[in-house]
Amino acid sequence: MIREVIRPQQNSFTINIPNSYIDREVEFIMFPLDFNDKQEIETIKISGQKSKSLRGVFNKYSNNSKIELEENAWQNHIMEKYKI
Repeated sequence: MIREVIRPQQNSFTINIPNSYIDREVEFIMFPLDFNDKQEIETIKISGQKSKSLRGVFNKYSNNSKIELEENAWQNHIMEKYKI
């Protein structure tokens, strides 16, 4: 793994890729490290509202008819897997 922190002075940046990374999938991630306001990091906007929690964010994908099955899903899986 290679990690390099830079302070760019222009819009473009050239990176030299090590030979051992050639013909392999690599990931480049860019984000600012100079957050002065912790609130900016912790606050997440959900539906135009500010929230510090992701609770309920996936409700639109839920299937209420499956909730009863989830209650004992782990126990049922173990029983089926180990033929208990």
